[in-house]
Amino acid sequence: MKKVCHFFTSDRLLLVSLLLALVSCLVGQFQLAYIDDTVILTLFALMLTIQGLEETVFLRWLAQKIIQLSPTTRHVVFSMTLLSFFSAMILTNDVAILTLLPLYLKVIQYLATFKGRVTGAVLIVIAANLGSSVLPFGNPQNLFLFSHYQLSFGKFLSWLLPVAVVSLVLLGLNAFVVEKRPVSETTKLARPAKKQTAFYMGVMLILILAVLHILPYYVTMLIGISAIVLSAPKLLKRVDYQLLLTFVCFFLVVGNLQEWQVISALFHQLLKSQVAVFFGGVISSQVISNVPAAILLAPFTSQAQALTLGVNIGGLGTLLASLANLIGYKLVRNLAPDLRKSFFKQFTLYNLLYLAILILVGIGIIY
Repeated sequence: MKKVCHFFTSDRLLLVSLLLALVSCLVGQFQLAYIDDTVILTLFALMLTIQGLEETVFLRWLAQKIIQLSPTTRHVVFSMTLLSFFSAMILTNDVAILTLLPLYLKVIQYLATFKGRVTGAVLIVIAANLGSSVLPFGNPQNLFLFSHYQLSFGKFLSWLLPVAVVSLVLLGLNAFVVEKRPVSETTKLARPAKKQTAFYMGVMLILILAVLHILPYYVTMLIGISAIVLSAPKLLKRVDYQLLLTFVCFFLVVGNLQEWQVISALFHQLLKSQVAVFFGGVISSQVISNVPAAILLAPFTSQAQALTLGVNIGGLGTLLASLANLIGYKLVRNLAPDLRKSFFKQFTLYNLLYLAILILVGIGIIY
């Protein structure tokens, strides 16, 4: 019973979404048709695959190799920022941050007088957020929007590519103003399991092809999930069931909201124009984070481009804007508590700056 209580109470977003779902179902009705089974199944399959990839320590090995080859602190920050950005495209922003940020924080323990310590940590988190927004599989809100609006890969990429280019320029400029100091960290390299890495990469590829409708969806998902469960059943314990249940709860809430004529009409009226939808995505993300913001707003608007840009750019800003932001903050608080206050200040400053610039980019793309 304690484990069950902890499961629900340890995640505030899940707790709030569950309460809202219960109220909406009591006032309205419970219907399985409200739940998008495609999104839930895809998320589950990708989570299993990503957890398997994480166990192979391939990304950790790659990061350590980069650190070994980096002669200065500026090289470390620049390389880790780029790795965070590009790895998050496939492995999600959460995994990129959970893998790379602890490594970076360990390296800077040996550089107590390095002035760019906090900036590097901030850039790794921002890069993971921005990198994950480029492709449909990089984060949960993109996966949902890609499925909900039945988008093509080319169209989705064309919307987010300008944001990615501007983001890389900003991150590069930031990294190159970081103080340049020699690095002599000699961390022993992790040994990636080559066969397992190839296996999970292969499963990831077929899952992506299924999401893109190149392979038959349900058959491919069943094959991919079965292959992983049979080879490593322990990975079932590492799936983020709290996030999956949060999705289910929000689907129920939104499904009932659509049935209430007054509320449905109000949302449709508020989300008429592209600009309104874009800023609705940005602003709501600051308060409830971009995943629930996407689920909440999507059923009430056909402006797929504006909403996709809004919730992805809206992942910048406050700590609440993205769950990845909270993960980054918690890692710094636990692993480098002396940097917590300065991290929060720089994180907020840089995030608001990036948010302001990318809002202009987003408006430019819409028009």
